[in-house]
Amino acid sequence: MNIKARHLALVSLGGIVGSLSRWAIAELIDSGLIATFIVNISGVALAGIFLYRLQLSTAQRLFLVTGFCGGFTTFSAIDVGALDVSIATAGFYVSGTLLTSLALLRIIRKPVSQ
Repeated sequence: MNIKARHLALVSLGGIVGSLSRWAIAELIDSGLIATFIVNISGVALAGIFLYRLQLSTAQRLFLVTGFCGGFTTFSAIDVGALDVSIATAGFYVSGTLLTSLALLRIIRKPVSQ
């Protein structure tokens, strides 16, 4: 395996920025499930835009998609947040997050008409 130090640094820095951004939004919104939902949906939308709408270099993709979006969004927060609510709310929340994410990616991935 050939891991380039520059690539490792880009992913790490992007992850730091993404994680701090997620924390800041959670602090501003002050509601665990809502903050996590907003972060995950916006993170998926950003990743989709970065991957399907922009022509990014490898370095930009590593920083923005793998690093920032990877650090910004979190499946573990979905799981932990879902434990603190009723099973019905948890089911609605988890399925809503996944279905909304998939719908956004389908919209973003479609070619832009000219």
